[in-house]
Amino acid sequence: MKTKSILSGLFWIAVFYICWGVSQLISIKTQHSLLSSLLFSIVFTGLIGCFIPIYFKKKFRWRYNKSGPDRVVGYLFLILAILFSTILSGAFLKVIELKYSWTLILKYVLLFFPMSLGIGLFAFLLIPNTIQGWEENKTKSVLLIIAIVAFFFLSFYVDSLFQDMELAVTMGFIGLLLGLSYLYIRNFWIVYPALFIIMLVNTLADNKYDEYNYWVVIVSTLLSLTILTFDFIKNRKINN
Repeated sequence: MKTKSILSGLFWIAVFYICWGVSQLISIKTQHSLLSSLLFSIVFTGLIGCFIPIYFKKKFRWRYNKSGPDRVVGYLFLILAILFSTILSGAFLKVIELKYSWTLILKYVLLFFPMSLGIGLFAFLLIPNTIQGWEENKTKSVLLIIAIVAFFFLSFYVDSLFQDMELAVTMGFIGLLLGLSYLYIRNFWIVYPALFIIMLVNTLADNKYDEYNYWVVIVSTLLSLTILTFDFIKNRKINN
């Protein structure tokens, strides 16, 4: 059963990478066409990134939150991750200099809410539940951190179509800090918002998605919110 769970987790992580890479490749080949936007925002971030982890959560009765051994240490790693990736990197100051309009900021929020949610669900829900018993076993705890770091590294190496090693290493380090935070807090809904903030600020600083289709990001966000809503409703029915 454990071997089957690990193989299943690895399979869907591979599918996650493939869909991400294919959507990025199509985007470049078609010069960021509407088709590539739909593939990235609907198929990749919504159906693969959000639906698959939550489907397994329901199937195997996983939980978003567990009892953390030391939340203070976890919050310190979380704050360090945010400071390193937004303030110390200079990304936050660059965003201020770009003087975005509120409508454009909203577009980036709608674009990167489901994107970061998919990454977060894989990193802090699917992977921890695939590596069973890490809560009581130090060796498996180390394996969990390594798996999260590797996931972040490969995710953003694929995102650059294997061109930007510096980005992959940076995101691997951020994955390390977030992974350590999760190890001590063990609460998806605390760690995930930090990932969302990190991705949002850095993408705003890169200034690459100003022309992204507004309706696509709205539909993508609504799709992810719908999946989450059904999951919350299901949880309430089970708890009641």
